[in-house]
Amino acid sequence: MTDLWRLLAFLRPYRGLVIVTGLAASGIMVCTLILPYLTGRIIDDVLRHGERGELAPLLWAVFAVAVVRFGLGLVRRQISGHISLGVEYDMRDTVFSRVQRLSLAFFDHMPVGQLMSRATSDLQTVRFFLGYGLVFMFTTVFTLLMAAAWLITIDWQLAIFSLAVGPAVLAVATRFGQVANPLRIDLQQRLGEVSQAGEESVAGIRVIKAFGRERERSAAFERVANGAMNRGLDVARVEGVYEPVMGFLPTAGLAVILMLGGHQVMNGTLTLGQFVQFYLYLTLLMGPFRSLGFLVAGGQRALAGGRRIFEILDAETEVPEPAHPVPLPDGDGRVTFDHVHFAYGTGDAADPFGREVLQGVDLDIPGGRVVALIGATGSGKSTLTELIARYYDPTGGRVLLDGVDIRDLALDDLRRAVGMVSQEPFLFSTTVRENIAYGRPDATLDQVRAAARLAAADEFVEALPNGYDTVIGERGLTLSGGQRQRLAIARAVITDPRVLILDEATASVDASTERQIQDALRAVMAGRTTVIIAHRLSTIQLADEIVVLDRGVIAARGTHDELYGTSPLYREIHRTGLARPELVLGDS
Repeated sequence: MTDLWRLLAFLRPYRGLVIVTGLAASGIMVCTLILPYLTGRIIDDVLRHGERGELAPLLWAVFAVAVVRFGLGLVRRQISGHISLGVEYDMRDTVFSRVQRLSLAFFDHMPVGQLMSRATSDLQTVRFFLGYGLVFMFTTVFTLLMAAAWLITIDWQLAIFSLAVGPAVLAVATRFGQVANPLRIDLQQRLGEVSQAGEESVAGIRVIKAFGRERERSAAFERVANGAMNRGLDVARVEGVYEPVMGFLPTAGLAVILMLGGHQVMNGTLTLGQFVQFYLYLTLLMGPFRSLGFLVAGGQRALAGGRRIFEILDAETEVPEPAHPVPLPDGDGRVTFDHVHFAYGTGDAADPFGREVLQGVDLDIPGGRVVALIGATGSGKSTLTELIARYYDPTGGRVLLDGVDIRDLALDDLRRAVGMVSQEPFLFSTTVRENIAYGRPDATLDQVRAAARLAAADEFVEALPNGYDTVIGERGLTLSGGQRQRLAIARAVITDPRVLILDEATASVDASTERQIQDALRAVMAGRTTVIIAHRLSTIQLADEIVVLDRGVIAARGTHDELYGTSPLYREIHRTGLARPELVLGDS
């Protein structure tokens, strides 16, 4: 019931329209209930008693009721469609906005395919229920009450016998819901897995083709899809048993009523017109009984979809906005790690991959200084930089920017003060200009060009077919790796950040392109606090100081010459991962 009330809350902005469509539906059912009465009058007054003068008025009344019913039906359909699409828009907007505000920790555990399934198929199920299903339920209840009342006025004893089938149908429908609902929830989950497998296959198509794994990937997708199909068959089998039963009970009851009513007509205790009225009202009554199973099934599917959507809406962000943010003070971008601990997850049985990555890190980076972080894979380099941008919060200690705990800063202020360039920059399927100005949408073309020139990207951008208005392909795949990196650098510096983070920014480009990017980096790092994650000696040489991380702690710190003479770990990393020893001597 909690999930139901939460779903109904999405109708609040449309309550006026809901009332109108409810009144229209009520009017339709009143018209529908009037037609059997008029039919009975025609049979008894005109056909049996020969009152021909009553025929024309009764036929005109039937025509008028039919016209009114038609008009109300148009109104109800139009309004229901408006409500349904409006609810879909509101829910999709709410879900998407929530997803954008969630921290990266949420996406560490929620596959993209599952998110897409919940934002599409689950949402469609919910919107159909709120836009149309509730109206059908209302008209069903209204029809049951009104038709039952009219049956009682014709023959109360026969009516009570007729209504006895109702509790039996409700009992079967209740049991149907208990059996089918868990299956439907699992089916929705499996459909999300199908979406996930499809999304991964499309996103990773280059890798799949590079290793010739098309058949294996197709087989893996087939296994996931087969699991969803088997669960769908389970649902279909349950529906195949219960729904025919719920359809059979009203039909069997109708047959019995026809027999009993026929006897009453022959005995003279019930007129033919009354019997026809009773039969027509009973068929109106049986219709809702038969559709009860479909309505229950639709409601359960909507609740199952709603529950999966609420898992997103109820997810707590691990990086909350401060209740009373403080303004970012003037400063030169000094970054301080004060005894910082950090762990991904919990590391218990519920989260076996959780682990502590940083263990009491103390590091002070003066404003304007360039620091390179090196260390083995998993030593905590990327985690340190992600804490600066507050993608995650430390599990212990503090991270300060110009003397202020970053948890006290508004996220927008912090993210504008920290620019980041990753190893695999993501570019959007839009123009070059919009990609560069992504962090500063109000930037002028001159400002965009200035950022591009600073990142050594202006020359190749001007050579594109439409210059800065050229639309690049999905994720920027129509550009070379070096071009994507330079656009990412331009995007990072256009906001004029105090702190610049370069996470393996030249790892995936060739030596010639690397030199071009490094020339650009020297320009953009001037006067900015810069943190570099790199393994190439040529990139590390851009730094004023090197920090060596080992298993989440700072093992050494200093210049290349200092570390090479005093730190065995640095010498080992340098020998195996950075460059050949002869290059060290030549460059030092």
